Amino acid sequence: MMPEVCLSIDVEDWYDGMEVLGEPTPKPAGARSGLEGLAEHLAARPSADGPAPRVTLFVVGNYVDTVADELAGLLASGHELASHGPDHGHLPEEYSGLVEWLRSGRCALEDRFQAPVKGFRSPRFDRPASIGLDGFRAAIAEAGFEYVSDIHVLGEASPVRELPVLSFHGFPMGGGSYQRLLPVPVVTGSVNRSDGPVVLYYHSYDFGATLPRVSSIRTLAAAKQLLGRSRVDKAFSAVLSRYGSKACVDVQR
Repeated sequence: MMPEVCLSIDVEDWYDGMEVLGEPTPKPAGARSGLEGLAEHLAARPSADGPAPRVTLFVVGNYVDTVADELAGLLASGHELASHGPDHGHLPEEYSGLVEWLRSGRCALEDRFQAPVKGFRSPRFDRPASIGLDGFRAAIAEAGFEYVSDIHVLGEASPVRELPVLSFHGFPMGGGSYQRLLPVPVVTGSVNRSDGPVVLYYHSYDFGATLPRVSSIRTLAAAKQLLGRSRVDKAFSAVLSRYGSKACVDVQR
């Protein structure tokens, strides 16, 4: 039986992420986001043998205005809108501040697109150490989310549905960054061995965004964020062709 697969996309700006990591890199004017390339991948998938694929777009709130038109096109095609936080910084450690941070990310998307936002994924899979996983899950529920997709599992005590990314011994090998390095058969083999729904994630900038050449980078940290990027859209296409995709909101767990 073919496993149930959800392909998800973290919609964020590579340059903003590098600045958060302390590696500011000049962004060229008119830089492409990668969402147009993603839309082309999804439109190229035939649906004659089954439903058209749906992916979940985990969007950083302060990036919305930059990619609003491209996102609107993807949403009009039936893909799901979800939150990746209001910014790609670090999560507040205090409970009430965390709830407000989570809620502001959800509301920014709902107000912009007039569409419900039910899912959340934190930047870098972070969680506040000060309140523990149970407190984190409670804050996500209080902020109005129905499910969370990260690498942590609280279990039956969670007030929100948990859709963990495919992992192996704590490493999120279901992520695009790992698929820069892993052969596609390793990824598909892990998907086939799964006994439940499989969530994989990628980044919007992996689909033809304007990124620096590795040869132009002068720091190891920045170079590590670029090596193998050109392989990710091919891996995504292979997985999509083999399994199709459901939106996270439609996956039952």
